[in-house]
Amino acid sequence: MNRKLLWAGLAALLIATFGAYVPSIDGEFQYDDQEIAKTTWVRDHTWFLGDWGEMPRPLTAVTFSMNHAMSGFRPRVWHVTNILIHLSVVVLAWRFSRQILARAGLGGLAAAGAAEGAQQDKWKGKGKAKRAAAAARAGLLVPEWTALAAAALFAVHPLSTEAVSYISQRSEALASAFYLGGLLVLFSWDRASDTGRRGLLLAAAMGFQVLGLKAKPIAATMPFVWLLAAIVLPPPLERDLPWTERLKRRIGWALPLVAYTVRDAYKAVAQVAGSGHAGFDLPFVTPLQYVATQMRALPIYVRLVLFPSGLNADWLFPFSRSFLEPGVLAGAAFVLSLVAAAVLLVRRFGRAEGEWPAVARVAAFGWLFFLGMLATTSLVPLRDPFVEHRLYLATLGLVLAVTATVAVALRRLGPVRGRVVGAVLALVAVGGLAAATAVRNEVWQSALALWGDASKKAPEKPRIWVNYGTALHFAGRFDEAVKAYDKSLALGFDPTVPLELVVRNTALALVRLRRYDEARARLVTYLQRAPRDGATLVILALVEVDTNRLDDAERAARQALALDPGASRPYQILGQVQEKRGDLQGAYDAFTTASRVDPSDPLPVFSMGRIEEKRGRIAEACTWYARATDALARSSAARSAADAYRRLCSNRGALP
Repeated sequence: MNRKLLWAGLAALLIATFGAYVPSIDGEFQYDDQEIAKTTWVRDHTWFLGDWGEMPRPLTAVTFSMNHAMSGFRPRVWHVTNILIHLSVVVLAWRFSRQILARAGLGGLAAAGAAEGAQQDKWKGKGKAKRAAAAARAGLLVPEWTALAAAALFAVHPLSTEAVSYISQRSEALASAFYLGGLLVLFSWDRASDTGRRGLLLAAAMGFQVLGLKAKPIAATMPFVWLLAAIVLPPPLERDLPWTERLKRRIGWALPLVAYTVRDAYKAVAQVAGSGHAGFDLPFVTPLQYVATQMRALPIYVRLVLFPSGLNADWLFPFSRSFLEPGVLAGAAFVLSLVAAAVLLVRRFGRAEGEWPAVARVAAFGWLFFLGMLATTSLVPLRDPFVEHRLYLATLGLVLAVTATVAVALRRLGPVRGRVVGAVLALVAVGGLAAATAVRNEVWQSALALWGDASKKAPEKPRIWVNYGTALHFAGRFDEAVKAYDKSLALGFDPTVPLELVVRNTALALVRLRRYDEARARLVTYLQRAPRDGATLVILALVEVDTNRLDDAERAARQALALDPGASRPYQILGQVQEKRGDLQGAYDAFTTASRVDPSDPLPVFSMGRIEEKRGRIAEACTWYARATDALARSSAARSAADAYRRLCSNRGALP
């Protein structure tokens, strides 16, 4: 084995993977990404020194806060961070693949290369011959190129784009990195014989698990996958032991990991209770209905791994209402038959020698690993039953099974011919997937591209049209935005899209079109049904401000404030009313209150700068304008603040 060539191959893979994600490197903050900008913790870079462990996904939040400290909300640094995390996972996936293939007994694929390398090293005096012989005796020969091929297919698979190009889903890749790191440490535990060393390795693995769970709860299954590997892919020195004995050796050591997993799972479920987006109390689906829905989802997930076509940011995937639905029964039969096949393969070939029995073990482990990685999102009800980023690390299980099968099949062509054909197949597959990933990443460049693509693939889903309408709105295409919102309403009820949100968004677009009477009519009609909706009253007040009906605007804003004293936008409206009446101090006070209530909102900060400019306080105006730019580029207030700063404050230097 030429190690330099192998390392060059790994380097080339990482460069190619980075290249496949270049199209989205300056992409906009999408969908849930925008919620990051609304938080206070992302701007407070010391919050994690306190009780940071009490918030959901705190480790991921720390990385977001660090990105903001580096570049504010300029997206490139955020995207590069996501890509670098993905590249780290790729390296760990390669190391993991080496371990899995070697433990399965596929070292025979590397035997010829190892013997050749040993013969060469014998004359070079580098000691590699002895190490190769020792590895062969221990049964640890690694099919290096097969492992690298598996890592390559994982690295450039288009299914990963949602976990890498979607900033909010950094949590998926970050948790996966610690997941694989923890498993590799536990595999080192398997090879250790000293109790003290095993204790240190277990402590390290628990550290990885804790960090993984602080990134995302998918790390919960890590100790169970370790036990699964001990059953299906025993270390060389334990191959002659019954699987029950191998399990018994690890159960006691695994208990701390399992106990922490159970504790964290209980805490996570309690945190999301009543949130409306996750948990066992979702109003629109029962836990059993959710599991039934996942039976339909799993076969499609498998298809997307093997044939990644038709990818979509927002799938139309209705919840199942019964286990007796044909699609649910068919999906359950598919899943259970493959689980049964995996069990039979382990029972039949668990200790058998040879390449095909080794492939059988990899296939069994790969399928069960795939299911294990999806266990948390298949059992705990989520608002969205079908999402591509959940397949991120799960993809590696099926990729390992396919790669091992193809590698052994190519051995039948002979050593030279098999290597040539294998290299060609690998290059074609990796190149094709990388090209597909690059094309998919073009969709992630902007909200218009993303939701325009989704509207073509799932045109019957109301939420897509709401998001597409929002993208059109921020692109200044207000008339098209109104049509998109109306399309959403025409499609009917969607539990993930509040009606009031669509009404408000439509009214805001109509205001930009100066169709004030239509906007007012829609808002009043909705408020007749929901008179205590303070946020909608605020939009009505905005319409009244824009049409100079200041008394009506003040009345609506105060009604909204009475309904929700903790809201900031009523104060913003009151400030605008006072500003139009000529009371600059009263306006400034109202804007200040709005900013204090919601420090992440750039609009009141920009408004404070505008008041200071009107009062001739240029230095103070520049301070507020600069602060208001600390927001997403799509924010009209942030853009207006940047324009005002460049116009008024250019002598004070560039914006931070």
